[in-house]
Formats: sequence, C-alpha cells, structure tokens
Amino acid sequence: MISIKEWKWEKVKPKDKKEETLCCPYCNVKVRATSDTRIFDVDTGAIKYQIFKCPECYMPITIGLDGIIIPPSQFLPFEDIQHLPVKIEKMYRECRKSFSSTCYYSVIMVARTMIMHIAADLGATSNLKFVEYIDYLENEGYISRHNRTWVDKIRKLGNQYIHELDEATEEEAKLAIVFIKHLLINVYELPQMAQ
Repeated sequence: MISIKEWKWEKVKPKDKKEETLCCPYCNVKVRATSDTRIFDVDTGAIKYQIFKCPECYMPITIGLDGIIIPPSQFLPFEDIQHLPVKIEKMYRECRKSFSSTCYYSVIMVARTMIMHIAADLGATSNLKFVEYIDYLENEGYISRHNRTWVDKIRKLGNQYIHELDEATEEEAKLAIVFIKHLLINVYELPQMAQ
C-alpha cells in the first residue's frame, strides 16, 4: 500500500523569514529574495520547501532543503557567442546545459571534444591524435604558446576522467568552459566583428 504524505503551505512569521542571494530562474537577475511561504510535512512538522518571491519579476522561487531551486533556470550560464558553425554552437550549448545541470564530467568531456572539432573546422585533417589537433591550433596561430597550457589542462582533465574513477568538480568544469568560451570568441566572433 502506498502512503501519501500530507504537506501544507503556511505563511512565514517575520522572525522565521529567510533571505537568499540567488539568480532568479525567471528573469535571470541576481537578487536578494525573502521567503514568505513554506511547505511542511503535516505528520512531522519538517519544513520541506521555502518559497521566495523575486523582487525584480515577482515570480515565486521554491528552494528545497537540498538547496535546489525549482524551477531550474532556463537561462544558460556563460554568454552566447556569435558566428559559430552550427555543429560547434550545438556542442557549446551542450557544455552550458551540462554545467547548469551540474553534469561537470560531461562539461569536461564535451569541452575536450570541442577542441578537436574546432581544429577540424579550421582545416586540420581528421583522425589525428588529440595532441596533433592542439599542435595544429598552435601552429596556425589560433592559440598562443601561453594558451597551450589551458588546452593541455582540458586534455589532462579529460584523460583523468576517462582513465580514473574521480568525480569532476564545478571548479574544473568552469575552467574548461571558460577556456572554450575564450577560444570560440577569439577564433569565430572577434574576426567577424573586425570586418
């Protein structure tokens, strides 16, 4: 037999109100929001969710005990980049979606794969070793020897997660996507803006 728990809503007393700094999933503005309602389990009295109101767009933002915001934001982290080839734009969007879904392993793997696709799009032949794609980007001037350390960092992170049973971190995923973002801007967006 399935047991159905009863949850109730209640207004929060002024002394019990909570404040959170968060990015609103509706308007994508970083705000300081105050909870005015909460949802609790009738049987145990345990608070399950706090409901905040965005001071910018006035939409309700629900935060569970685990800190997860409901609904998840439909705005992707990191900015859009103009003038990308369709395949590379799709991969960059996948990187951003993975990051917003806290799929950090996926961010690193897609970022690593993007380096090969970027090099191939810029003229490298296919079926090269990964390091040869990096060499191509450096030899053709798309990355400098200073940026090479960033590319090697993504390569090493990718190798680490392919061959070891480690868990990717948010910091590592952010590092990977920030480099890819700058590489895409330098290779695709800035040359088009200069014309």
